[in-house]
Amino acid sequence: MSNYKKYTIKDIRAMVSLLKTEYLIITVILMIVILLFLPNGFSSETKYVVVPKGAGASKITSILKKEGVIRSKLAFRIILCLRGGSLKAGEYEFSPSMFPWTVASFLKSGKVGSHAVLVPEGYTARQIAKLLSNKGLACEILIMRLCADKEFIKKTGIDAPSLEGYLFPSTYFITRGMTEEEIILMMTHEFLVNWKKSGLETVITGKKKSLNEIVKLASLVEREAEIDFDRPLIAGVFVNRLRRNMKLESCATVVYAYGEKEVQKNRLSGKDLLIESPYNTYLHYGLPPGPICSPGMAALKAAVFPAENNMLFFVLNNDGSRSHIFSETKAQHELATKASKVTTLLRRAASQDK
Repeated sequence: MSNYKKYTIKDIRAMVSLLKTEYLIITVILMIVILLFLPNGFSSETKYVVVPKGAGASKITSILKKEGVIRSKLAFRIILCLRGGSLKAGEYEFSPSMFPWTVASFLKSGKVGSHAVLVPEGYTARQIAKLLSNKGLACEILIMRLCADKEFIKKTGIDAPSLEGYLFPSTYFITRGMTEEEIILMMTHEFLVNWKKSGLETVITGKKKSLNEIVKLASLVEREAEIDFDRPLIAGVFVNRLRRNMKLESCATVVYAYGEKEVQKNRLSGKDLLIESPYNTYLHYGLPPGPICSPGMAALKAAVFPAENNMLFFVLNNDGSRSHIFSETKAQHELATKASKVTTLLRRAASQDK
């Protein structure tokens, strides 16, 4: 007699049916598990998520789920348990397309996100402080205090009474955890690096000029010039006037004087030119006591290499080219000013006819 059980076709069909059911159940479970460990979406658009100090794994997981960074709280907690270690607080840049273990890696390593902040050429320290404040990255008041703090200025390596003019215009990547001191040190370091790379230090030493003097002149050029071609020409006008002991009469210095009083002036009247301020070059001879903005490298080069000519005046052309008209005499300048005003009226009339 055989000890093997004989199966009927009915028995075999029942077993096949059971195997199919078990296979289906296992497949569904595997699919669920896989889905739980997949990214929450396919969008590459990033968002900033703040992980507060002292938050535990449960709290952080809830935040990530609420912000749409992870698909499953359970799956993420499993990943955290498998990886071990502590999670670091900070502001992170996540996207729904990130795998949950990548998110966990960021939190474990403290790979916080950074904000790209563009500091334009010609911005004042106050404008830069306000820019950072509006982005929630720094305290405006503290930035301004540090820019005038003599002890802190020594740490920057800048030999000047103020950091106005030395917060180099560039794009900076700033994390929310950075201090105001760190942000300013980053900007002044950028200035020193670019200045050293330019090779201009050797040139001004030969000309017996100080860096602060060059930055002052460059800041005026930066605020007055609107195109690169005009920068050395405008620098040349200021140098010529200084040599002849003429007042610089730069409108940009008047605008800065009002800015120091936290008054915004986009257009100046004859009365505005009489504001009492050491920065007002309509009232005082020589360069202002300090820079009036952060000049870019083109303006710094123009201040070191001003155009050599006899021009003493300039006025904006107002023809849409953003260039200036340069003159040697007061009479020529007055004619150029009238021509500029006529051009403005003609352009305004033409735009109204359209």
